[in-house]
Amino acid sequence: MLRGKKFLSYLLVTASVLSLTACGGQATDSADAEIKQSETPASGGSEAATDTADGEATASNIGFEPYEEELNIHIGRLASQHTVSTLLPGDTLEDNPYTRYVKEKLNITFTDEIEAGDDDYRNAIALAAASGDVPELFTVTSYDTLVDLVESDLIEDLTDAFDKYASDYIKHNVYDSFDGRCLDMATFGGKLMALPGTNADNGVPTLVWFRKDWLDKLGLNPDEDGDLCVTVEDVERIAKEFVEKDPSGQGTIGIAMSEGPGDAEWIVNAYGGTVGKWLDNGDGTITWSTLSDANKKAWETMNRWFEEGLLDPQFGTRTYGDVTSLLIENKCGIAFGAWHMPDWRFSHVKDANPEAEYAAYAILDVNGKITAAHENPTNHFIVVRKGYEHPEAAVKIQNVIFDELANATMETAPEVMQFVMNGGDNFTKPVQIECLPSNTKEVYYTEHQAVLKGEITPDQTSTAENKNSSSIMMEYLKDPENVTEETRTGWSFYNSRITGLGAAIGAVEKNNNMNWISPLYPPTLDEMEQKKGALDTVEAKAYIKIITGEEPIDYFETYKDEWMSYGGSDIIAEMEEYYANK
Repeated sequence: MLRGKKFLSYLLVTASVLSLTACGGQATDSADAEIKQSETPASGGSEAATDTADGEATASNIGFEPYEEELNIHIGRLASQHTVSTLLPGDTLEDNPYTRYVKEKLNITFTDEIEAGDDDYRNAIALAAASGDVPELFTVTSYDTLVDLVESDLIEDLTDAFDKYASDYIKHNVYDSFDGRCLDMATFGGKLMALPGTNADNGVPTLVWFRKDWLDKLGLNPDEDGDLCVTVEDVERIAKEFVEKDPSGQGTIGIAMSEGPGDAEWIVNAYGGTVGKWLDNGDGTITWSTLSDANKKAWETMNRWFEEGLLDPQFGTRTYGDVTSLLIENKCGIAFGAWHMPDWRFSHVKDANPEAEYAAYAILDVNGKITAAHENPTNHFIVVRKGYEHPEAAVKIQNVIFDELANATMETAPEVMQFVMNGGDNFTKPVQIECLPSNTKEVYYTEHQAVLKGEITPDQTSTAENKNSSSIMMEYLKDPENVTEETRTGWSFYNSRITGLGAAIGAVEKNNNMNWISPLYPPTLDEMEQKKGALDTVEAKAYIKIITGEEPIDYFETYKDEWMSYGGSDIIAEMEEYYANK
C-alpha cells in the first residue's frame, strides 16, 4: 500500500505557511551537469523538417514544430538562491536565455505559478496537489512525490505524446542508453506518467586516491602492471607503508573512514557486493544488499586492519567532514570517492599543502572485475496536469532543450552558450532536470584527453563547460610545478578530468571488466517509512561493534536476524508486492 495522500497531507501542514513564490535553499545544480553526449548528432534539432509520401511531417520532426499562436504555460519550477543569483541583469526565471530560446523555437512562453527552493518547492507542490490545482507543467523533485501524484490521479498520461513527439535522440541516444531504467521508473500500469531526467552514474565507480607525492617519497608503486587498477591487498600494502614510514611526520593514519556503513562501499565492491541497496533477485524476491556475505567479508577485513593499526584508531567516531579534515591537515594520504573529488575535496588539500599530488585507481574485486552499483537513474521528472490541452508541449520543450540546444554551438545559440560560459545555472531552464546519455563521462574524458594531446583545441569541445574547464586545465599545465591561486582550479580540473576519469574510465577501457549491479530505487512505502530508521540504527551499531572488535564477526548473523525481525521482513514483503503490481 502506498502512502498516497497521507504524504501530501503531511507536507500540507508545513506548506500552508509558505508563499508560493518563495525563492530559497541551496544550489541544486553543478558544473558536472553540463556534461553531454557530443559524438552523435541530434536527430531532430539538426535536421530540417521533411515530409512523408503522404505529405505529413515525420514523427522525428513534429516534435520541433512551433505553435502558430503563442502558447503560455503556467509552470512550477525549482528556484534556489544560487539559480536566481546567476541570472543576467534584468532577467527573471520567466525571461532568460533559456526561456527566450524556447520562445524562439517553439513559440512557448512561461508564467511561473510556483517558484521556490528545495524543500519549500516540494511543500508548495504538496499544497497545490492537496487542493487539486497543480500547475499545467511542473518539475517533480522526488520519486515519492511522483508516486503520490500518480496515485492521486493529478497528472497526465504522456505515453502517446512521448511516442509521437519525442525526438530520436531523446528516445534512443538518451533513454535507450539506460536500458529502460529511467522510463521504467516513470511508468505505472504500463503508462508513462512523467518525462524522467537522467543520472549518468556520475559518482561511480568508487576510486582509491593515494597521495602521489608520498608514494614517490617512499618509492612505492601500487600499480606495477599499469592497468590503472589495484586490489584490496594493494590498498592494505600502501596503508601499511604509510603508517610505518610516516610520510606526514605526524603519525600518519593509514585508512580513515566515516562512521556510516556506506563509506565502506569501496571495499564491499571489492568483495563483489554493494552497500545500502535494494536488489531484485530476478524471481520476484528482494534483498537488502548490506546483509550480504560481501559486507560480512569487508567488515571482517576492516576489523583486522583496526587491530593491526592500519585503520584509523578513532574509527566509529569520525564524520565525513572529520575525515576530510585529516586529509587537509596532512595526516592521511588515502581517500575513497568519485572521479570529481579534486574539484571540491582535494582542492582544499592542495590549498593547505601545495606539495600535495594525487594518483587514482579503480579497485578490482575478487574476480578481477570492477564492481559498481548503478546510481538512481533519475530523481527529477517533468509532469503535466491531468486534462491539460497540450501535453505534447512538455515533450517539445524536452526536445528543444536537451536535444537541439544540447548540441548547439556559439553560432547557433550564442546567448545561451555565453550565459553558460559565464556561470549561468542550468536550472534557469523552464524545467529542472538533466537528460544526458549514460556515457556522458566517457565523452567528457575523451574530449579532455583530446585537448591534452593537441588533437583539438578547447574551443572545439562540445560544451561551454568543457571549453572552460579544458582551457583552465591547459593554463595550469604551462607550469604544473608552481601552482598559484590563479592556476589551482586548473590543477583541480586536470586531476578530475584526466587523473580521476583516467581511473574511472581509462581502467574500464583498458580491461573491459565492469561488473554492474542494478539496484531498485523504490518510493518510500508505509512499512519503510515506519521502520527503516530503526533498522539503519541496528545496522550502524553492528558495523561499528564488529569493526572495532566489540563483537566478533559471527555477530554479523545476529545483526541479520535482528534486521529482519525488527521490520526488515515487513518492508521487503511490502516492496515485493509493490513491484509485482507496478
